[in-house]
Amino acid sequence: MNQSRCGAAAMPVGTFGDEPPAIPAQAGPATPAPRVAGGGAALVVRRGPHEGTVIPVADAVTVGRGRDCDITLDAPTVSLRHARIHRVGDRYAITDSGSLNGTYLNRSPVDRAELSDGDELWIGTYRFTFRAA
Repeated sequence: MNQSRCGAAAMPVGTFGDEPPAIPAQAGPATPAPRVAGGGAALVVRRGPHEGTVIPVADAVTVGRGRDCDITLDAPTVSLRHARIHRVGDRYAITDSGSLNGTYLNRSPVDRAELSDGDELWIGTYRFTFRAA
């Protein structure tokens, strides 16, 4: 499992820690999110540690505080297995995994929703912009 980690004190191999990720971005809160190269999808961190970081999204990724998640977010407001982002045909969807604090899409709570380019995701105290090619 390819794991990404945001906000961690230690940085195991293949995770986000104090070092920048393999795919850095120069986006900040006032700049538009970058387009994704190669036709894939990505999450751009808009609020939280490593703001501006681009996290590639494969066909299916899990997001949560648990170390076995593909994208690990180190915050008490994030459930161990918070949500799952997955491909549905040529689109992507997000499904909340029964998280305590919920998953928000464009400021509205969702259990499951289709994602579009530019959508804003809230997972705990983290804010992301979803980018699709």
